[in-house]
Amino acid sequence: MRTIVVVEDEQASREGLLVLLARAGYRTIGAGTLKEARHILEEITPDLLIVDIRLSGDNGLQLLAMARNPIPAIVITAFDDRTLAAEARNFGAEFMLKPVSPAALLAAIQRKVPATSDQPAGPSRRWPRRRVSGDIAALVGDSPARIVDVGYGGVRFEVQQSGTDLALPEWVRLTVPGNASIDLHVVWNRRSGDTWQCGAAVNDEYRPAWEQLVDTLS
Repeated sequence: MRTIVVVEDEQASREGLLVLLARAGYRTIGAGTLKEARHILEEITPDLLIVDIRLSGDNGLQLLAMARNPIPAIVITAFDDRTLAAEARNFGAEFMLKPVSPAALLAAIQRKVPATSDQPAGPSRRWPRRRVSGDIAALVGDSPARIVDVGYGGVRFEVQQSGTDLALPEWVRLTVPGNASIDLHVVWNRRSGDTWQCGAAVNDEYRPAWEQLVDTLS
């Protein structure tokens, strides 16, 4: 399954795009700010990035300019600006004006991300995951958790919570007994019974300490 990251600061527009793409069979991740999107892209490299140019004072094209590796992208905006269109295309992105019809967007996605490929489907990671040695208990905020695997970019962990919604904030503090606490950005989660599995990216300021911790745990 192909993974698409949607970066749009208008919540209704973002949620509408996520629903449309999920119904079309794509795995989706949404971000409302440039900072949030950067943390997501630190954790995974999606098959496609859909980004609005104007993001609450930031320029969405920064995500394409700062990417370590080229990411197929569709840039959307409500402003018909030839300069912006040229900049987007210089990054290899497709430029589309709002309002974008669902049919036109899905057609553009198929042009940028073919349905089949010699490459395995799903997001690739900037850093390989490492299974942890044994069952490592931790705290995510005040909630008991279990670390599943780690990488220099982040961590996958499990928490036990009942209900249909995960009661964790967007930013959490992970504490491993005997080690320093690290601030993490929760990028994704999925539920199986009362167990929630989450993927989180490490905040840049903690990366040196986090990399040392990864070497200790794995």
